Amino acid sequence: MTHGTATLFAGEKILVGLDSFKEIVDRGSTIIDKTLLISEFIECKGIVSLVVRPRRFGKTINLTMLREFFSIPIHPDNKDYRYELFKDTKIMERSDVYNKYFCKYPVIFLSLKGYESCSTWSSMRARLCQQLATLYNDHHYVYYQVSQKILNKSRFDRINSGKFKDGVTEDALLYLSKYLKDYHRNKCIVLIDEYDHPLEVAYQHQYYEEACGFFASLFGALLKGNDENLEKALLVGVSRVAKSGYLSGLNNLQVFPMHHEVFANYFGFTEDEIFILLQHNGKEDQLDGVRQWYNGYRAGNGLNLYNPWSIISFINEGTLKAHWIDTGGTKTIKDLLWNSTEDFKNNTSMLLKGCAINVRIMEDMDYNVLAQKSNIDNVLWTLLYYAGYLTKDKNDNLCIPNMEVSTEWQEWLTNCNSFELDSMLSLLLQCRLSEFKEQFSRFIMNSLSYYDVTDKMAETNYHVFIIGLFNQAYCRGYKLISNREAGTGRFDLKIEPTEKVNFKTGVFMEFKVLKNEKQNKKKLQDKANEALEQIKNKRYFSDLPKFTKQCVICGVAFQGKDVYIASEVLNSWQN
Repeated sequence: MTHGTATLFAGEKILVGLDSFKEIVDRGSTIIDKTLLISEFIECKGIVSLVVRPRRFGKTINLTMLREFFSIPIHPDNKDYRYELFKDTKIMERSDVYNKYFCKYPVIFLSLKGYESCSTWSSMRARLCQQLATLYNDHHYVYYQVSQKILNKSRFDRINSGKFKDGVTEDALLYLSKYLKDYHRNKCIVLIDEYDHPLEVAYQHQYYEEACGFFASLFGALLKGNDENLEKALLVGVSRVAKSGYLSGLNNLQVFPMHHEVFANYFGFTEDEIFILLQHNGKEDQLDGVRQWYNGYRAGNGLNLYNPWSIISFINEGTLKAHWIDTGGTKTIKDLLWNSTEDFKNNTSMLLKGCAINVRIMEDMDYNVLAQKSNIDNVLWTLLYYAGYLTKDKNDNLCIPNMEVSTEWQEWLTNCNSFELDSMLSLLLQCRLSEFKEQFSRFIMNSLSYYDVTDKMAETNYHVFIIGLFNQAYCRGYKLISNREAGTGRFDLKIEPTEKVNFKTGVFMEFKVLKNEKQNKKKLQDKANEALEQIKNKRYFSDLPKFTKQCVICGVAFQGKDVYIASEVLNSWQN
């Protein structure tokens, strides 16, 4: 099946969770043809390329596809099987590429996934040594030729058995490339998956310097000054930490983030690919909802991209909801998020209102700078962008890409499970105000730990927190608006219904903060009533849509973690 630039190979079903190109084809799963990535990789001028994309964007599948195309079969009849994997794909129309590259190169494939449990440097090194031993065993067919030289035989035996010395470990991939090149009489293609994952784990467990130094030596030996044995290399990962210590010595490295044109089409699904997938699965009538929930990643060539995991999960489950946010670790981001400045929190507030912000994204990042508080905002924006929680708009400003990702922001800002948030919002929209006040007060007491509510930024922090709390309203089809002129003043927060929502309730909130005073319940109540009267007197609600059934107004007063709400339901408010 084809649509526009997209080609789909239809299977009986589309499988979730497979990250091997060979397995997907063998199991008869529906698959989008991304094989022209092969020719783009070949034609890319750089010897060593790094592609940076968010998690679940098809990186591993693409790397395994490259492996199946390039690697020389150990058994001659395996070439026919490989041909069947690529039969009728776009790359097979490129006879120049097929004749020169198909099954013609030794491939070193290394995946650095699965290091989460490595709480010490010794455990990480032990895991890597085992991987290297397995890699050598996979290429054991070169052993006879290697063993003709005593030194090579001794080194091969030690690595293959997993018994390493430090120097041997760091040279292991370099020597494997030599052995493969000598055996096949052709240079190697190197494919490394999740190149940055061990560094994040090492940072979290405080052995970053040891890990960074080791991997810099390991990959530096393989990828720098190894022209005799290296044809091309492709590394993929999430974070852009390549040139800040990790791969800083690689002068031949080219980095391709999402906003770069090279490789833009091949990681993530394009609009044409989404349409043909939905059409094949009888869900083309859901296209508008799919766009709202999962679209929004802007590539360097102007394409809008979708997260493949989210789309495949939606097709299988049939439900428009957040599928992607629970699929990977965000510990580093969560740990750092609220050690940020007032500017960061103000920008976060803008993002949650659907606005774009103009902030600096770092070209490269070293995990060591995370400890430098003076630079924390730039680091956070960089991490959030490359991890897929932000994207660039047509003006190169940053924004939240879609509704799915917005739910993750809401989760971070509230530190609460979505059921409690949804329940609290429902109480408010149904005008069950006594229950809402009780739940809201309890929530503030238990969950306001992300913010310092006693310093000069308290008012800003409360405001950002509440916007994050009620961001669920946006996900349910309401408009969430903050700090906007209305009536004869400027309200703090409005939840405005649209015609498609169940409860056509408008909500206005005005916030007041008591500072530098002793705990005083009467003063807190007075402040809340003052805020309520302000809403009435300034008639913020005068521009609500005519189909609005009722209007809830709330004056909210804070002092530390104490809160008091004065509220009222208006059934008539328009002149």
